Amino acid sequence: MTDERTLCSLEFNKIKEKISEYCVLKSGKLRAESILPHSDFACAKTALEETKEAYELLYDKGIATIEFYDDLGDILERVKKYSTLSMAELLKVARLLKSSRILKTSIDEKGSEYPLISQKSNSIFIDAYLENEIRSKILSEDTMSDNASEKLASLRRQIKRLNEQIREKLASYLHGEQNKYLQESIITKRGDRYVLPVKSEYKGAVGGFVHDQSSTGSTLFIEPTAVLELNNSIRIAQIEEANEIERILAELSSKVGVIADNLIINEEITEYIDMVYAKAVYAYKTKAVMPKLTRNGIVNILDGRHPLIDKTKVVPVSLNFGDEYNYLLISGPNTGGKTVTLKMVGLFALMAASGIFIQAKIGSEMTLFSSVFSDIGDEQSIEENLSTFSSHMKNIIKITENIDENSLVLIDEIGAGTDPEEGGALARAIIEKLIEKHSRGIITTHYSYLKEFAYLCGGIKNASMEFDDKTYAPLYKINIGLPGTSNAIEISETLGLNKELALRAYSYLDSGKLAFENVLKEAEKARKEARDTYEEISKIKAEEAEKLKEIEEERKKLVSEREVLFSKAKSESKRIVSERLEEADAIIEEIKILFDKEELNGGDLIKARTLRNKLENMKYSEDDEGNAVTDLSPLKPSDAIVGAKVYYKPMDSLCDITSVNAKKGECEILIGSIKSKVKISDLYFVSKGEKNKPAPKISLKREPLVAVKTEVNVIGLSADEALIEVERFIDSAIVNNLEKVRIVHGKGLKILSKAIHAYLKRNKFVKEFRFGNYGEGEHGVTIVTLNKK
Repeated sequence: MTDERTLCSLEFNKIKEKISEYCVLKSGKLRAESILPHSDFACAKTALEETKEAYELLYDKGIATIEFYDDLGDILERVKKYSTLSMAELLKVARLLKSSRILKTSIDEKGSEYPLISQKSNSIFIDAYLENEIRSKILSEDTMSDNASEKLASLRRQIKRLNEQIREKLASYLHGEQNKYLQESIITKRGDRYVLPVKSEYKGAVGGFVHDQSSTGSTLFIEPTAVLELNNSIRIAQIEEANEIERILAELSSKVGVIADNLIINEEITEYIDMVYAKAVYAYKTKAVMPKLTRNGIVNILDGRHPLIDKTKVVPVSLNFGDEYNYLLISGPNTGGKTVTLKMVGLFALMAASGIFIQAKIGSEMTLFSSVFSDIGDEQSIEENLSTFSSHMKNIIKITENIDENSLVLIDEIGAGTDPEEGGALARAIIEKLIEKHSRGIITTHYSYLKEFAYLCGGIKNASMEFDDKTYAPLYKINIGLPGTSNAIEISETLGLNKELALRAYSYLDSGKLAFENVLKEAEKARKEARDTYEEISKIKAEEAEKLKEIEEERKKLVSEREVLFSKAKSESKRIVSERLEEADAIIEEIKILFDKEELNGGDLIKARTLRNKLENMKYSEDDEGNAVTDLSPLKPSDAIVGAKVYYKPMDSLCDITSVNAKKGECEILIGSIKSKVKISDLYFVSKGEKNKPAPKISLKREPLVAVKTEVNVIGLSADEALIEVERFIDSAIVNNLEKVRIVHGKGLKILSKAIHAYLKRNKFVKEFRFGNYGEGEHGVTIVTLNKK
């Protein structure tokens, strides 16, 4: 168990205070302030998982936090003993019922994937009827609704009617002959009785009961006999009203008493979940993450930030221990961050054991320690008349006597406060004892003796806080494996210490220590140079990787452009073939008409010869097979001129040069209607014979024509399958120069028709489309009109 002294020295209470600020309930705040680290692994693991579930519920599922309700105090204990609650107390109970109901329903709706929070919420008791009954009958802390009961409504109507009758009676005094006996023409009250202010000399003129008189005695407040009975009736009705209100309160209190035990459980659950929610909000606000909790003794913190220091000012620190070595010995200049790092590790251990996320990167690992021990700062005890050294030693003795393999030990400036030689020797003995006990932890020091010891001992590893080797300013970064130098004299010089005094101080340094410090400085310098070189190489590699990425993107772009060119060429070829086929079919049809005649005259023969010549001109020549370039010679940069016709090998296409950039070895070519920048080395001369080749012609030796489909049926296909079939069908219709086609998709749930219509809207070859009319299939078919070429 971690003692209170360690919790205070690590400022764990401040973490709990910050979490409590995010609690909604007063009882939740108290629970947050009483959080303690778990020593049982299962409990600590559960606490972290609860925080994780709460985080996801709040920030992934978007449920609301606990709804506020007042602290009930001893209300539920009293009502269990049949006490009648006041209206204010019953409203508090209603707010508890409402908060419990909202919490349970919100988790039930969104929290099926969150077993720990759901398990808590499943025990919440809900009584929506009683909640609504209280809120409908009690309007405020001192007002009950007229509709709380029929009798109460009747009594209040009666009281209102009696009041009106009294006012009418008294009004006759104000406006009648008796007005002259009144001091003022008003109706007032004394106690709960209506009275008139009568001049004292006319006491006998106005019969009735005297309730009061003015301070001067000139005015008597008289209740006239005419309203005496009415006032009595009001009083009786008011007593009955109070009794009825008391009866209603007792009835509601009795209902609350029946479920009081359940409500006590509700209080406990809501305040607990309020505390867990507050942990989650704290994690979100501080950008904290859930650590991996283990029992293997390993601590591995990635970019950890001390949670009590402004995140914009603290530099993240990464460190690890507990595997190859159990202790880190951190050295380096003062104000370099040694103590902050030590406290951060201690806080993270306490937070993880308490179910609180830590301010580090995902993947950070924390061991659950059964106890955390610390000796930090100047803890001189005035009460016990102990010096700084004595106070430290008393604390360290307690640590060495109570630690085990599951303990985390944090000692700041071990062996300080006494003779350096004796202090160093004592510190080494203490460290050896800590290592023998297989405990884990961090120790900070300025002793060179301990730095040398850490190189020789297997259970501890040197580490240092980095500093600027020119200004000696701390950089708040930790280097594991290399001890640090204190640089006390150098830092003093930067603060203004006289050069002569600095040199004198250097002369007093032990030669062995000076040599060791110089070795450390040179090692640190070499390490920084190596790091800078590594960073420079990494930067170059990143730049080269970016260039390769750009080249790959450019290659993909060229491939895409080539595919576009091939697609356009294919479409153009289809169009030309279609046109030639139509022309040939028309000529053949004319020839058939001529030959169908019984007799041919001279003109028919001439016409037949003319038609035959047209067919001959369209005849395909075997010698013109393809348009491939067979005689190729590379194009030299000096021969690249604007207007030249060349062959572009990557695209297997003939093109024209439109511009030349000799310096870059590039030129711009025109392939069809597309311009593209290419390397001159990819271009070739076109053979001389190429320019004289006749244009390719269409052969009439065709396969028998297949009837062109004007309709496609996609009923029974999925939307994706139907779209593939429709796309093929539309392409075929365009190639065959059809003007109108029909798509049969059925009515159904309109899934196919919606998908097909969406595709038709995007197709530039579709002029218009509509559902079929009556007799055409109506909404089971779509009629498509295509753009003719």
